[in-house]
Amino acid sequence: MAARTGLSSRVNDGNAKWYTLGAACFGLFMAILDNLVVNIAMPTIARDLDANTSQLQWIVSAYTLVFASLQITAGGLGDRFGRKRWFLTGLTLFTLTSLAAAFSQSIEMLIALRALQGLGAAFIMPLSLSLISAAFPPEERGKAVGIWGAISVSGIALGPIVGGALVQYASWHWVFLINIPIGIVALFVASAVVRESRDESGTVATDIPGTILITAGIASLTWGLIEAGNRGWTDGLILTAFTAAAAITAAFIWVEAHTERPMIPLRFFRSSTFTGANIDSFMIAFLITGVSFFMTLYQQNIHGFSAMRTGLALLPMVVVMMVMSPISGTLTGKMGPRRLITFGMLVTGLGTFLMLLTGVNASYWMILPSFIVMGFGMSFIWAPMTTAVLNSVESEKSGVASAVNGALREIGTAFGVALLGTLASRAYQADFRTAQQVEGIRNGSSGGILSPVLGLIGSGMAFGGRVIEDPRIIGQLGLSGDQLAQVQQALTPAVIADIRQASAEAFMVGMDRAIIFSSVGIVFVSILSYFLIKDSVVEKAEAEPVTLPEREMAANAAD
Repeated sequence: MAARTGLSSRVNDGNAKWYTLGAACFGLFMAILDNLVVNIAMPTIARDLDANTSQLQWIVSAYTLVFASLQITAGGLGDRFGRKRWFLTGLTLFTLTSLAAAFSQSIEMLIALRALQGLGAAFIMPLSLSLISAAFPPEERGKAVGIWGAISVSGIALGPIVGGALVQYASWHWVFLINIPIGIVALFVASAVVRESRDESGTVATDIPGTILITAGIASLTWGLIEAGNRGWTDGLILTAFTAAAAITAAFIWVEAHTERPMIPLRFFRSSTFTGANIDSFMIAFLITGVSFFMTLYQQNIHGFSAMRTGLALLPMVVVMMVMSPISGTLTGKMGPRRLITFGMLVTGLGTFLMLLTGVNASYWMILPSFIVMGFGMSFIWAPMTTAVLNSVESEKSGVASAVNGALREIGTAFGVALLGTLASRAYQADFRTAQQVEGIRNGSSGGILSPVLGLIGSGMAFGGRVIEDPRIIGQLGLSGDQLAQVQQALTPAVIADIRQASAEAFMVGMDRAIIFSSVGIVFVSILSYFLIKDSVVEKAEAEPVTLPEREMAANAAD
């Protein structure tokens, strides 16, 4: 046998788990960083590729839809055919599609490549966790997952900063090109140091119908949530998507209950720990997505922060999470996840409530306590919650278990944007429409001329605050030359100031409604999870329930 050389020669039984953790974190960092960097580059991409609002949304949504839909399938493939093999496949696909995306010639091409990036990420995210689960014993998983969580937080922190710098000083193409060196390093390290692992229990999933059904069900639900904000919750297509998702999910449950080797063993959900941790994952993603969406708009539209400054404003929260996440991971091995998760969610709920101190004229120092408290609380959620999921099933099933958790997290993300966005937008629209300043403009001599402007600014929170001061906003009205001149003449500095003030105050009304709803939700779930999650660890596979085919075989044998 040839002697091992280079990095692989340094790997031994004592340190293999730590090298595996490093390789998993490389891939994770790339996937998280890229998604956030792309968000910052949206305005520039829109101008260069002549994209409309719907197309811009699908740059994000195409990634989210594929990522959410295929994680469970990816986790099952890793468990069956080799986690390292499919993790490397995900890294390769993500890196190559990033290179291609950098040279997109049209918005349609970019959307298609973003969908392929989502496929790569669907393999990277769950399999990075299952590699860690296979490498670390249960008593050390909390610490490892804590480090994994700190790396994910660093990607969240650097995303807006790196994205802002690349867009400001280079071009939007670099938000994709930056993945190439990271992907190459991740591929080299993972190839050299990660040991192959797979499900050796003999109960690996083989059901193609189950795979197709769960993928279609999650895709239908995620698409409905993504489009609900644009089309409305009562739109025929949205209701059809939700109905189809429910019917497909029911069919999936029936198939899994009657399949000898199911894609997702339904006994997973008989574990209150597995169920409770996944509810927590859904809810924390729901809260974080909604809050981060509104806080980004708040800092940029209300206070005029640049994209880079918005990212820097979040650094205190991120630093707290980066410092505390490994600590909470270590505590998970000593105390168990249940109390840490409940404590973290309660503190996060308190931090979210503190955001009610924000206002149109609030300084950054009024927001800072909320960021710090939220960061501290979330530090005690991610590592214990992920550890609880991994410890609630046998190690052989860690790929599909972590994929279920990841899929529910992505659904929570889509649901947070859709539901909180709807609640906040309706509050914004109602408050702006009845604002004293708006009624004064509407009843004035220029009310008819400015009606299209008031309609646009009042249509959604994205137009609140300083947006009216951007001269390009009038171009979205589609007015003729004479109409445009009349509008520009009627938009005096005093009128602009009134619209800005009215829309900024309406923005705060909408954001406060979203904050209260999500805060109450996470406090409720924190109490629920305390009673659901247990601190025990599953070491071996539980006995599989006797399926219908097995009962028929037994009956035939008896005859």
